[in-house]
Amino acid sequence: MTRAPRQHRPTGAGQDPEGPPPSGVVVGVDLRGIQAYVYSGRRILDAVGRAALVAELTDTSDAEHGIADLVPPDCAVLRDAGGALTAAFPDAASARGFTARYTRRLRDRAGDLTPVVAHVPYGPLPRDRAFGEPSVAGEPAASGTLDEALAVLPARLREARRHMSALHTPAHGYGITAVCSVSGGPAESVDSSRVQDGRADVHERVAADVARARGIGRRWHRAHSSAWLAGAVTATGAPSLTLPMEADRLGRDHGGVSRVAVVHVDVNGLGAILGDYRERAGDPDVPGSGALAQRHLSTLLSGLIEGLARVLVRAVAATVHAAPGRRPVIPGTGTAGPVTLHHVPHGPVDVPVRPVVVAGDDLTVLCDARLALSLARYATDWLDADPVLVGDPRDPRVGLHRALAEVHGERVHSGQSHGGHSGGGRTVVGPGGAEHTTFVPTVGVGIAVQPVGAPLSLGYDLCEAMCRRAKEHRVRLAGDDPAAPDEHAVAWTTRLDGVDRVLRRLDRARGEPAPRTGLPLTGTGFTRFLDRYLSATAPGSLLADGGTRHRGWLVSSLVPLLESGTDPGPELARRAHVTGDPVELPLDWTPGALLDAVEVMDLYLDPGLAAALQPHRPQPQGRTGAGGPRVRAAHPGSAFR
Repeated sequence: MTRAPRQHRPTGAGQDPEGPPPSGVVVGVDLRGIQAYVYSGRRILDAVGRAALVAELTDTSDAEHGIADLVPPDCAVLRDAGGALTAAFPDAASARGFTARYTRRLRDRAGDLTPVVAHVPYGPLPRDRAFGEPSVAGEPAASGTLDEALAVLPARLREARRHMSALHTPAHGYGITAVCSVSGGPAESVDSSRVQDGRADVHERVAADVARARGIGRRWHRAHSSAWLAGAVTATGAPSLTLPMEADRLGRDHGGVSRVAVVHVDVNGLGAILGDYRERAGDPDVPGSGALAQRHLSTLLSGLIEGLARVLVRAVAATVHAAPGRRPVIPGTGTAGPVTLHHVPHGPVDVPVRPVVVAGDDLTVLCDARLALSLARYATDWLDADPVLVGDPRDPRVGLHRALAEVHGERVHSGQSHGGHSGGGRTVVGPGGAEHTTFVPTVGVGIAVQPVGAPLSLGYDLCEAMCRRAKEHRVRLAGDDPAAPDEHAVAWTTRLDGVDRVLRRLDRARGEPAPRTGLPLTGTGFTRFLDRYLSATAPGSLLADGGTRHRGWLVSSLVPLLESGTDPGPELARRAHVTGDPVELPLDWTPGALLDAVEVMDLYLDPGLAAALQPHRPQPQGRTGAGGPRVRAAHPGSAFR
């Protein structure tokens, strides 16, 4: 394996020049039920607040809102992202003390989250004991070195997960009078910002943890609205912009049927990327250096996710048309628009998109359903941009590309890559046929459409299932053809009858001799699908010339034939005879892709996001200008004293 040249590592304050002590305890914490916890309510504010709370419960750098006060000075934090925490302590007493304080803090602030904890001692073994042999006192056996302890830790966490005690099972008590409107548990507080049952004199009753999460959510909402929309330019007018905290403000048209979309974006092969980087960037002579390098890459990936969230918000904002005396709108091509935006006179305009970043590496976007497919396309185009063309080192794509390129043996200077390509990156073919290499990973995208007011947990479960199915499709394609390019994967559903039924229906449709769906799609296939079936200018597109020419015939006559697997040839000939003209359908259309297009043609709007904010333009991100979350320096051994 090619190892990149060693980089100079600065010495942290108080670093022991002799390195870490010969023994200690690695503590691993994994939070269970994060997604169910975050999306258990109906309000965007609840999801934002709970996602922020998860981030704070593993943030060891924030003394005010995080858990920095729980971490002793002689502890080395090796990971604190993704809803997980890994740290090395000098002895068992210190490790047990931290675990006790941390689990109590977690119980007080987020009782619905369950911590899974494992302790792995490391250091010299007694002569009469073999490596991995349990001790007589019931303590886990010591691993020889810190790196060996880190290798054992995942198995110990899996074992701990299988042996959860009864104390972690919710205990339902006696009946109560006041019920939390979100969790169904005892209502311990009142949210004065919300009324209950439509009565202005009755405020919403919620549990204490719900009220706490909403307070955090409001704080994070203000910070994100300020950071993500700072300097955002609209198409016309200059209104103040904000992000919505209510699903009703995601472009809902009162009096009509309104739907929102939950879009889940997940990095493909994240575990393999982190593991490979750990092996390549770690120094065998420095204990724990691989884990610290992995932590640094996790920070860059978190910056990429927050950068994507920010650019999606700014791209939608760039399409807003605001004129004095008129309601702001987002126009576009397609029968579903324009999107009318919520606007209180003399107040800010709600941009109909709200990203929720969970645990730093998980992005879910709530938006008006008419923008979902356009947002998914813009996200993949932004990730596929040429880092050399972007150029700005403050852009998270450039920073991540350079970090991965260097450990794969490519020397990167001023945005240029030198030397032979070692196979770690992927080749992207642009619209004009030009090729470039990027180390920015691909993503899986799942989209679920639901009515306004439906539980967010339902939409999230569906979009996460579609994302998982899209990622499985990508892996299957790679297994069938190892030379196939590494691409994004996209799938969606407009059904609401449960995850299992949606997946079974998708499997049946794909398994027919003439498939009744083209989903999931690769990134190239997704772009081709939108351009061929839903473009306003493509020959035979369903949305050409206003998109109303064949709608009635498509829905009432052609779609039933395609769904039943009947040959549509006679019906096409009959239609051509009746109208006197050949039936215009997309070039090289297939029954499955046509059915997919008919399903979403009334929900698709193309506002021109790429033209409003070009994906290859540099987008410096985050509070540090280097990628979202506060970047914390990682110095191997600096905390071992």
